[in-house]
Amino acid sequence: MNKLILGLLMLKRLTVYEIRAIIKKNYQDMCSDSLGSIQAAMKKLLAARMVTCAEYVEKGVNKKRYSITDKVRGELMEWLQTPADMAGSKNMELGKFLFMGLVPAEKRLGLIDGIIVNLEAELSGLRGLWDAVQAQGREGVGRALEEWAGDPEYLEGILNATRNRDALESASGIGTFQAYTLRYGVDNLQFNVDWFRALRETVAGGRQSEFPNTNQEEDPS
Repeated sequence: MNKLILGLLMLKRLTVYEIRAIIKKNYQDMCSDSLGSIQAAMKKLLAARMVTCAEYVEKGVNKKRYSITDKVRGELMEWLQTPADMAGSKNMELGKFLFMGLVPAEKRLGLIDGIIVNLEAELSGLRGLWDAVQAQGREGVGRALEEWAGDPEYLEGILNATRNRDALESASGIGTFQAYTLRYGVDNLQFNVDWFRALRETVAGGRQSEFPNTNQEEDPS
């Protein structure tokens, strides 16, 4: 979670509630959107002097907006420029699947159906988000440029990170890889839905020794 929060703070100053809203809308498959978890992570980042906090009043309400420090911005850039370990993700929920053989046979199909329902619900949500991102087109880039125009210090940090002096090019590149990440989530969920549907057919047919085969020709768009 810390790296995701720092990445978001690379782009602009944010409150804890704004961070939570962004994670809840876009990145629930990466980490929890629990307010308590985000507040705990922010407390650790503050204690480690990785972020700074500015207090202000908005409509009579005291608020805190956080920023990443220049030192940590450089450290995060070093981390971003190492290849991602895409095979390193861990999901403890797989333990339920690993030991499903202990469950009475008559209950296994129901459990697999539950997995499929959950996956399809998440897939539907991500597809809706993908469609919204595609429909917005360059609006997201325009919003980023407006925000940076009002915060020259942050714009300078972003331009230094991307190593160019063109704000539009920087915003476009950032938006492109955010879209790629969303697409990865859509395609990954579609694979899982197909895999568990094939598994259900295998188990329902009493062919439990056969490994399910998925049809990858369907376009998840």
